[in-house]
Amino acid sequence: MGSDKKIYKPQKGFQEKFVRSNVDVVIGGGAVGVGKSMAACLCLAEPMKDPNFRAVFLRKQATDTKVGGGLLDDLKTVYGEFTDIRESGSNPRVTFPWGSFVDLSHTNEENPEKLLERVKGWQYDLIYFDEGTGFEWNTFLTIMSRNRGKSKWTGKIRMTTNPKKSHWLRIFLDWYIAPDGYIDPAREGVVRYFYVNGKSVKDVVWGDTKQEVYRKCQVDIDRKLRRLGKGFEYENMIKSFTFYLGNLAENKAVLENNKGYVGSVAAMGGAASQANLEGNWNVDADGDGDAPFDSESVLRVFYNDEMRNNDRWITCDLADVGSDNFIALVWDGFHVIDIDIMCKSTPRKNTERLKLLAHKYDIADCHIIYDATRAVYVNDDIEDAIPFLSSNSPRGIYGRAVVNLKDECYFRLMHVINNDNMSVSESVAQRDYVHQNISNPISIQAEFMEECSVVRFREQANGKKRLFTKKEMNAMLGKGRSMDLLDPCAMRMLPILEYNIGEELSQTANLNDEEEELVGQSIYDETLWS
Repeated sequence: MGSDKKIYKPQKGFQEKFVRSNVDVVIGGGAVGVGKSMAACLCLAEPMKDPNFRAVFLRKQATDTKVGGGLLDDLKTVYGEFTDIRESGSNPRVTFPWGSFVDLSHTNEENPEKLLERVKGWQYDLIYFDEGTGFEWNTFLTIMSRNRGKSKWTGKIRMTTNPKKSHWLRIFLDWYIAPDGYIDPAREGVVRYFYVNGKSVKDVVWGDTKQEVYRKCQVDIDRKLRRLGKGFEYENMIKSFTFYLGNLAENKAVLENNKGYVGSVAAMGGAASQANLEGNWNVDADGDGDAPFDSESVLRVFYNDEMRNNDRWITCDLADVGSDNFIALVWDGFHVIDIDIMCKSTPRKNTERLKLLAHKYDIADCHIIYDATRAVYVNDDIEDAIPFLSSNSPRGIYGRAVVNLKDECYFRLMHVINNDNMSVSESVAQRDYVHQNISNPISIQAEFMEECSVVRFREQANGKKRLFTKKEMNAMLGKGRSMDLLDPCAMRMLPILEYNIGEELSQTANLNDEEEELVGQSIYDETLWS
């Protein structure tokens, strides 16, 4: 390419792995500034020498392909001197000397019928989705069906993205993501196989081998193969996949003259910084404004000093019907010291488990709070237990700001968490959160953080706040789950609704046990002062 022409090579790490991968579908990135777009451009270096090679680079909006530092700029930087570039119109084309080319296009119209009409004639060996969180699931599937061509290197899908918890990619990449929201280093780059066995991203069937996926989807795959006729095997129906994690420190081209770029990204603050700089998939960079729980404070719940005051309680979300869990939390002050979970339960089992917990931790019946929506039977066996009725009127210092008692307890819980006044023992945090709708259990910590992330209040016409409906929050939570863990946390707020923020521990401290230990002790006993 000429002695005075700079030769661009993929940087070691993410770019090198992304460019050299021969896997069918590759998604990469995880943070800003890791050289994602440049990696996509370098993917063309070898296949472009094949005259039959066709590629398309996609962005959400047509103008995005032409912006400074965008895809067209990157293509010019790497190949410009040796290409014919047509920039007019909304779909630029870069043609290489061998006759191969790459189109730059967009998908700002994602209506399924209109999109299908627009792309039905497309045939591309390589399809690249830039900024993956800008595309809907159906758009991804529709365009992937155009992944065909005559090139020797064909049938390749590439996508780069930053994290976004509320996007379908969070579900699609779930196996690669650790409970804390970051890509699991042990799974990064591992090749897996998938088959889309329905309309939803939740219908994607995964396996470690094509044989494993085939066994799970044999009926559907065999039916399609019979329709296709001879010449096809089940292996042709199943795609290989992997995810490569980008690291900003690897991008020497960006950091060489501008290490302050890291500070610029960090300055975004909050969830935006967690997603774009740290690569956390448990937060939404652009969706944190409406979230009452601060994501960083939620994480600190598991690292705060223990918020104990010897005032012990049990709060319980019961489950007699449906798919909800029975979850009982044991508290010392505002520190969770134990948890009991049952996926399926009965009224008798519910009361038995509550009695066992109360006996184990020496907790009085009057310090047991339970969801009484359909469970008034609890008071038949535990007479002094406190029924929690969501629809009751609020009664604390925030009573005038909310609609009902549940709204008030969640509102108060928001203040307790955001002010770092709640903690969870490590043994509880690392326990498995099991649920009949979850095939692979996650940790209590991960479930707590996910439930906090979907809590939303809606302001009423009278200015009062009201929680989104249970159905709305459950839908955002996904995987057929309910707010089973956070509900008993909100119940713990019931006894402290009348206290000022920050006074909860001191106002409810129970010093009786400490006083009993001191009775009869000599003032000369050194242990008294230790």
